[in-house]
Amino acid sequence: MRELQVRETYGRPLVIDLCDACHGFWFDGAELLQLSAGSTLDLFREMSGEEEPAQPLSPEMACPRCSARLEHASDIQRGTRFHFARCPAGHGRFLTYFQFMRAKNFVRTLSVREINALRGHIRQINCSNCGAAVDVERGSACAYCRTPLSMIDPGQLERTLEDLQDAEARRTGVDPTLPLRLAQERLRAEKAFASSDGEWAVSVLRGQRSGDLVQAGLRALKSILRG
Repeated sequence: MRELQVRETYGRPLVIDLCDACHGFWFDGAELLQLSAGSTLDLFREMSGEEEPAQPLSPEMACPRCSARLEHASDIQRGTRFHFARCPAGHGRFLTYFQFMRAKNFVRTLSVREINALRGHIRQINCSNCGAAVDVERGSACAYCRTPLSMIDPGQLERTLEDLQDAEARRTGVDPTLPLRLAQERLRAEKAFASSDGEWAVSVLRGQRSGDLVQAGLRALKSILRG
């Protein structure tokens, strides 16, 4: 893993460990809850820059601090359940990019309409959680980890980006350009997710034999954050 320095809510530095190979974060202690809004955006920028698929996670992972076997656990944040692996001694927790996005309420399960739209154009996509192939014609969840087909919610993405940038501006001081920047971000979000919800799941994978809907959403997010 490599280290990435970010900031907590009150401005103190935090060092997050990031694994590029398996697309995951290690958070010591309560670091996940301490992230500032700006640091959350920084982590999304790191995620959106990943182009290579994630390597499969080992069923037995060890704590990078004490080498104890990590335990599987789950939690609920803002009504959304997410899963992670935690150290039994309390040293921290490991979250994949997908589960981190669920924790931050960016990802939702596809509706029946969206799944039917996918079936009309695409036979197979990749599970956003474990990377396994999902036969869309036969089911709506991964056969290996049971994660339902999911995507980044365009409307929620737009609202959360605005909330994070607004919160970061309040934390660091009044920014007279904030209203203009938020308007610009809204226009970029609307352009990146121009299709209706029922069509977007198909449009992001058009021309591909397989793909990952959440990863496709991250590429759109990359264009917004770096536009």
